Amino acid sequence: MLIGISLGPGDPQLLTFKAAAALKSCKRVYVPGEMAAELARPYSSPQILDFPMIQDELELKRIWQKNADIIAQDAGTSQVGFACIGDINTFSTFSHLKRVIEERHPGIEIQTIPGVGVVPALASRFDVPLERSFLVSDGSQVQSVIRIKATRPRKLAEELREEGYEDFTLGMRLFTPEERIVRGEMPERSDYFSVLLARRRE
Repeated sequence: MLIGISLGPGDPQLLTFKAAAALKSCKRVYVPGEMAAELARPYSSPQILDFPMIQDELELKRIWQKNADIIAQDAGTSQVGFACIGDINTFSTFSHLKRVIEERHPGIEIQTIPGVGVVPALASRFDVPLERSFLVSDGSQVQSVIRIKATRPRKLAEELREEGYEDFTLGMRLFTPEERIVRGEMPERSDYFSVLLARRRE
């Protein structure tokens, strides 16, 4: 099994209890750089993998595949972790690594642990409340829309479908005992603690 572990924005005290427990329980922990390694060291002996910022696409592909194979060799027989700064699923090295592993080693189970990402970190440090809708972008085309308080998910999905979004996932009371996740056809109603993810198809 491979666990993607979020390390938060850099303050060791913003590492979650669940992330710390995962780092301790993994047979091996991989990280993409020294900053991540420093946060992981109190709980594990992290191994740094090289992910260079180069333009050569063939060389990049070779490096990603090599790193994926290294991790998969361990993850096929034991629990290993890959730990990143911020949130593991948000603009993260892990997201691409996960795709490569799924392509080359489809039998490996992969889970992720959420953490403090760039949005809540900047809101706190900038002392700015994010009370209305906002856009987060790395300059690429917007591929996903997230609607919180999605009490009428079917109506929302119909509106977003007109804007080119086709894949819908509804989460109700996520990470609670009452959690429920619905994909595809959306229900007419949901409760206040619901979030709708709409994505364009690749």
